[in-house]
Amino acid sequence: MFRCQKCRKWLKSITTETDVVYNGTTYHATNVPAKICPECGKITIYGIIEERIVQYATQRNVNNIDYAECENEEASASQLIL
Repeated sequence: MFRCQKCRKWLKSITTETDVVYNGTTYHATNVPAKICPECGKITIYGIIEERIVQYATQRNVNNIDYAECENEEASASQLIL
């Protein structure tokens, strides 16, 4: 759990959609895990999530992804390896 830097309220987990610009290309992702402040409404998406959006999109050679679906596919693939 983390607190909002502005309001000091506890952040709540949500899913949202976002655009990430990388090397001049905009990648759009849905079902992205994020945190929201219940007081001011500020949404925080961590850098590691944005990096994974770019990774998933470039691996699939697309500009739009469903983040949750990509995570599920990766988890399933890792289970096959084990």
